[in-house]
Amino acid sequence: MKLYNSLTKNIEEIPKKDHLNLYTCGPTVYNYAHIGNLRAYVVADLLYRTLKYEGFSPKWVMNITDIDDKTIKGTIEKFGASASVENLREFTKFYLDEFLKDLAEVNVAAKDITFIRVTDVIPQIQDFIVGLINKGYAYKAEDGSTYFSIEKYQKDFGDYGQLVGEKFLEGKKIGARVKSDEYEKENLSDFALWKAHDEQDAQIFWDHPTLGKGRPGWHIECSVINQIAFNGEPADIHTGGVDLMFPHHTNEIAQSQALLGKGNFVKHWFHSEHLLVDGKKMAKRDGSFLTLKNFSEKIPLPGLALRYLFTQSGYRQQQNFTLESLLAAYKALEKIYNTVNAHKIIGENQELQKNIIDEYLARGGKNLETDLNIPGFVASLWEVFNYQAFNVHSQDEVVANFDKVLGLKLAQPPSILENIPLPVEVRELAELRNQARTGKDFAKSDEIRKQIEALGYEVMDTPEGQKLKKALKM
Repeated sequence: MKLYNSLTKNIEEIPKKDHLNLYTCGPTVYNYAHIGNLRAYVVADLLYRTLKYEGFSPKWVMNITDIDDKTIKGTIEKFGASASVENLREFTKFYLDEFLKDLAEVNVAAKDITFIRVTDVIPQIQDFIVGLINKGYAYKAEDGSTYFSIEKYQKDFGDYGQLVGEKFLEGKKIGARVKSDEYEKENLSDFALWKAHDEQDAQIFWDHPTLGKGRPGWHIECSVINQIAFNGEPADIHTGGVDLMFPHHTNEIAQSQALLGKGNFVKHWFHSEHLLVDGKKMAKRDGSFLTLKNFSEKIPLPGLALRYLFTQSGYRQQQNFTLESLLAAYKALEKIYNTVNAHKIIGENQELQKNIIDEYLARGGKNLETDLNIPGFVASLWEVFNYQAFNVHSQDEVVANFDKVLGLKLAQPPSILENIPLPVEVRELAELRNQARTGKDFAKSDEIRKQIEALGYEVMDTPEGQKLKKALKM
């Protein structure tokens, strides 16, 4: 299996080994995850499922950032100026639980992920920072905070910013210090490892004899959690969105190599591209900051429809989201479910043929092994549905194998007509329409149909009787 390595800018083979350490940068739990976040996690899930499918044994770890500038701000807004660490944990747990619900909606294999909250590993973070101080790569400044020395690192390693590109440092001057967790590429100031407590943090702090009262910076957490999760081994693959390449992942590399030595942090960097909304980056100010909740009333199975949509673009391509594209994804997924449920592709009196199954699985596998070509893999699935020589059992076996990677619940596809909670008014109208049809009063039946449609539901007359589903409104 070969994947593009963001560090070397080459497609490289992932070597087989007894186990594989897979790390994903997780959410900052101060708000709901937007659909751009979810794309990165679905891509990571597709990678995880592919690794298993290809015979690897991945251990998947994800951090939960429950302490940073934004989580503290949200906690103080909710609990007031005397907010405590306990209040912070309560505030962030709500959004962590919502995040886990979203992962379930898009069918990310969360049960296979080891989640580690930053506030659960504060002592290990403190020890890591002290280790950097002892090696001369970190220093305590006059403001009481402890910073990482880019100048010292660059002198010894000479590769700061290599993840962004070889010429990243050209024309830039290493500046003074930056305390904020997030900053732009033009700012090469030393970044905070441990932020001294001030009144803006309320009562949210931890104490340490060397570092003093304070709390960790954002970048140090992933370096430490990698060390904890993988027992000191490097991560084989580290995933995240391209927006994290600088400063977050750049600083992860620097502080980790400074303490552990060159090449002892991450072997392979895997970055997924941005999701645009109507051709632009998401922003709250123009109403394009979208979450799953924005679609729950508009489309059935919004999480799975979104997941299918994400399979239509390669992970290294920007993808443009529109309401129309989500609707098209839902309709395609509905067609797949209906095809699998109905077993429409049935060969006549043909026995299961292993060579046919192997041929289609090999076609799909070739796409996966070539830099995780999920769109090509999905195209191979559609070929399965179009191949007329399959009998039911052959098709079911191939589809089940494809879904080990896609995670679209194809082995037991949900029926979009089942378990739909209908409002009382709609149920009553549906019963009246049934009575009208039984009495052959088709004019009244058509009139009631229009009333049901006006309430946002579609009526379908099938051999099994009248069925209703929520109408799509985008």
